[in-house]
Amino acid sequence: MTVSTCVKCGGHSFEVALFTPLGRSYKLSMVQCSSCGVPVGVLDPSVQARLEALKTQIAAIDERMTRIARALAG
Repeated sequence: MTVSTCVKCGGHSFEVALFTPLGRSYKLSMVQCSSCGVPVGVLDPSVQARLEALKTQIAAIDERMTRIARALAG
């Protein structure tokens, strides 16, 4: 198994920190090395909520398709 490693300090621990981009009013989540703070990625926090909404919609569609299939089967 591969272990993620910080390119600056060689650390193996990472954390999520919130930050506000310059000139903006919203916050983003940044994955950073917990030892030296070097950023390794940025996450849009609204993505999780959108994914959950899509999962709910897909589940509802699946339920309707199942009901249709049962009705057609007789």
